[in-house]
Amino acid sequence: MKIKLSEIIADFRESQLFDSFSGDEIFITGFAGVEDCGDGDVVFVEHETLMSQALQASPALIVTTALLAEKFKEASNTAFLISQNVRLAQALLRQTYVDRDLRNIGWDRLHSTAVVHESACLADDVFVGPGAIVSRDVQLGAGVVVMANVVVEDGAKVGAGTVIHPNAVIGYNCHIGERCIIKAGCIIGMEGFGFAQDQQRKSHRIPHLGNVVIGDDVVLGANCNVDRGVFKETRIGNGCKLDALCHIAHNVELGENCLLAAQTCIAGSTRVGDRAMCSGQTGILDHLTITSDVVLTQRAGVIKDIDQPGVYAGHPVQPVRQYFKNIALLAKLSDKLGRLKEKS
Repeated sequence: MKIKLSEIIADFRESQLFDSFSGDEIFITGFAGVEDCGDGDVVFVEHETLMSQALQASPALIVTTALLAEKFKEASNTAFLISQNVRLAQALLRQTYVDRDLRNIGWDRLHSTAVVHESACLADDVFVGPGAIVSRDVQLGAGVVVMANVVVEDGAKVGAGTVIHPNAVIGYNCHIGERCIIKAGCIIGMEGFGFAQDQQRKSHRIPHLGNVVIGDDVVLGANCNVDRGVFKETRIGNGCKLDALCHIAHNVELGENCLLAAQTCIAGSTRVGDRAMCSGQTGILDHLTITSDVVLTQRAGVIKDIDQPGVYAGHPVQPVRQYFKNIALLAKLSDKLGRLKEKS
């Protein structure tokens, strides 16, 4: 990589990502963290505590806030690029200039060991890796990448620009939107946990004949599982990002731009609004409704509907201020109990 600062500014002129810059025209050769940056590197600094360390290393460019740039620009010859959202700047710059090229794969666009059914419809620039299976009536849009040992079952549709990483399975008749990232080991569209018991408590499988519909710009972390609907669909809205090992059960409806950290589990037929955020190991029971703009933290356990936006924590879930107040009261109660034992 070798690019001029002026080229970066030109590339992002329409995005309004950057407010201004200071310093001379420079060449940039890479991106690095503050702890190991050097000549030619771009570093991203959001906090004053990291600025001195960055300046000592003399990188080519520091992307930072206007306040920090004004405070430190006289201390070095380093150029500054000003953004109101430094973290977003890091994401977009690195996606644009140094992201992994998944289409430079070193073998034929359709690998000789891949199995592609004659009825499948593939855009001219689709990549299918070794050992992958693309089944009957599958549709793969422009620029789709199907990596090694992926299975795409009958009738599935995958939108343009989506990447499916190794060993993932896309179940029959499931729909994946555009520009999605389905990471290694994901299972989309298998039957959910649905059984009926007879008088002897023997369990009988209930066929799940719906599908999964995933919107655009969704990321599913490694080994996520999304069950197909019983009658209709399980739905994940546009822009959702799921960490590894999340489980979305049958008939769940997840709104747009939700963030789910690792091991979050949402049970069947629950509806979650837009922009929900779940910290690791959040659990949500079935047939609930959670409104938009809810944050669930501290291993939240949701056992009833949430109809007001806000931050909730604990098990059973409660408003976060009440949760921490109760934790403090428990600590005091334990101390008082100890004193009572000493007196007795």
